[in-house]
Amino acid sequence: MIIDNSSLDEWLAPLKKYQQDTFKQLVDEHGVEEAAKLWLSAQGPKSTVGFGGASNPQPFHDRFMEEFRKFICGDPIYDDVRQKLGVESPIVKGVCISIISTALGAAIGFTATLLAPAVAAMLYLVGKMGINAWCEVS
Repeated sequence: MIIDNSSLDEWLAPLKKYQQDTFKQLVDEHGVEEAAKLWLSAQGPKSTVGFGGASNPQPFHDRFMEEFRKFICGDPIYDDVRQKLGVESPIVKGVCISIISTALGAAIGFTATLLAPAVAAMLYLVGKMGINAWCEVS
C-alpha cells in the first residue's frame, strides 16, 4: 500500500463538503492530529450518545488509534484489506479512505462514514512522515 505525501486538502477532497468544512475548521484551530481526536469525540446533539457510546470519548479514540496502527503497521488481521488496496493502481484516495474506514469501523463497531475524516487526517500524517517512521513513533 502506498500512502503518498499529498496535502491535507487532497486527502479530505473525497469527503462530503460538510465534513471537509467542519474538519478544516478544527484543523485551523487545533492542528491535524488533535482535530482527528476532536472529530472522534464529537458528542453531537445533547439528546444522543457520542460516537464511543459513552460520555468519555477517550477510550473510543484510543481504540480507533490502536486499530489504525494495526492497519498501517502490518498486523495480519488486516492483510486482506491491505491486499485489496494494493491492487488499486493508482489508489484513489476516496477508495482508500472508504476501505480503511469500513475495516476499522467493523473492528470497533462504528460506521465508516463518521470515521472517514479521521482516517483521511491520519493518512495525511502517515504520508508526511512515511509508514516506517510513523509506526516507530506511534
